[in-house]
Amino acid sequence: MKAPVTALVLALTITVAQADGFCDTLTEMQAIAGNPDAGGFTVAFPDAIAAEASCRAVLELGGIRSLSCNWAFDYRADAARAAFDLLASEIAACAGDPIATEAPVNHPDSYDLLSFAGGISAALKDKAALQETHVILRVQAG
Repeated sequence: MKAPVTALVLALTITVAQADGFCDTLTEMQAIAGNPDAGGFTVAFPDAIAAEASCRAVLELGGIRSLSCNWAFDYRADAARAAFDLLASEIAACAGDPIATEAPVNHPDSYDLLSFAGGISAALKDKAALQETHVILRVQAG
């Protein structure tokens, strides 16, 4: 598994999938996303997956602020699918079932997207040119 490159100043570490605490984590991330001065931070999966993501603040079209956290894995690795499935189940436990499951793309790389209530989404993206598969958590400011 490739280690993600963290180019941002690390100010906070959040652990994903702590059962009862994950919903609080999403709420905390929504608050951080709304702060334009928020520094970079990391989000860690539990030891079973042993992957750490770099997160960054994003200003989307229309002025919406969000956090985007990215975990990089070897290309089409089973661990990437397992991480995506775990992330999606943890989000669903907090935000309910996905409200959208498809998004059109204009390139041949594989792309799975699950959008949930509250501006939360999880994506699984194959990046053939990089020989990597990425799991992405996006949380809009709440």
